Amino acid sequence: MGFYVGVIRSALLYFPLVAAVITLPFLLHHYRKFGSVTFLRFFLAYSFALYLLCAYCLVILPLPDWDEVAKLTGPSVQLIPFSFFRDLSRETDFVLTDPSTYLPALTSTFTLQFVFNFALLFPLGFYLRYYFRRKALFTGIASFCLSLFFELTQLSGLYGFYPRAYRLFDVDDLLCNTLGGLAGYLVTGWLWRILPDRDRIDEKSYEKGERVTFPRRCFALLVDMFFVSLLYGLLSIFRLPFAFPVAYLLYFGLFQWACGGKSLGKRLTKFCVVNRDGSRVLLWRNLLRYALLELFCYAFWGVAWLFRQLPLDSSLVGAFLVAVWLFAGLCALLLEAAVNRSAGAQRDFLYGRLSGTRLKSTVQEKAAASK
Repeated sequence: MGFYVGVIRSALLYFPLVAAVITLPFLLHHYRKFGSVTFLRFFLAYSFALYLLCAYCLVILPLPDWDEVAKLTGPSVQLIPFSFFRDLSRETDFVLTDPSTYLPALTSTFTLQFVFNFALLFPLGFYLRYYFRRKALFTGIASFCLSLFFELTQLSGLYGFYPRAYRLFDVDDLLCNTLGGLAGYLVTGWLWRILPDRDRIDEKSYEKGERVTFPRRCFALLVDMFFVSLLYGLLSIFRLPFAFPVAYLLYFGLFQWACGGKSLGKRLTKFCVVNRDGSRVLLWRNLLRYALLELFCYAFWGVAWLFRQLPLDSSLVGAFLVAVWLFAGLCALLLEAAVNRSAGAQRDFLYGRLSGTRLKSTVQEKAAASK
């Protein structure tokens, strides 16, 4: 018992970051599908990745000394099904007709190993049914394949690291692991009523994805500015005047309008620019929207530059005025973002309201098209 607990403790201690990296593709997929990631969905995906790491560690650890493995001469495989009962009688003196042998057999290390093999893939059945919505046949096949992967890992000597298998390839382990996965599938059906409704999780994700949040806009802008910088670099080769403003308006004004109000960053994060009534954005409105934004940005930084040019007795005073101005701008930005969030999807920043445009999530459109 202490061995299994120790391995799980080591996995939980050393692999949270690895689990997070493994979880990232799941979260990106769900973000692309729903436009958001709820905490419960994150918890399920992350715990699933961490569970797989723990299961893998339980199979391969502890790693024996290479020279000790090279000296092994025993069998590497056991291909006779249900040998567990024969070995149980031999290892624990279990006799079916003698009740006094039942308790020692049940509490023996040999039996506990069988129980842990059964429990190893029990969570897999839960995740496949509840989180991934798979059927019993798929769960059984997936449990068998994962168990076979574990057994082949041992049989191959950790993929050739050892000169031979350092643990026994046992067909009973395959059967036991597969039954454990199917048992987890069945128990999940009994627990369905007390578990959070799976459809409701998706509905909450869609509802959350309908809001074009400030972090979502910032991430899209970060992606878009990368492509704006590439276009700016290309225009700079020809020494065009005002290369950056031109690149900015070409990308956000013309290219984005031609793509239905979706820049590359907006397409990635699933929202677009539309007219205030929700119709496809007009070219002049789209150009006005981003011309105003560019004008506001230049005006804001221009005021900061003017503060630095004031004939003050100390440069620290000028730096202080610039810092106050930047802080005030940040506060105003966050305040309007908070007002937009509370007002709903119809309200946008000032440059959006002046141009008669706003942002609209495209998550539900794709969901409806896929039905």
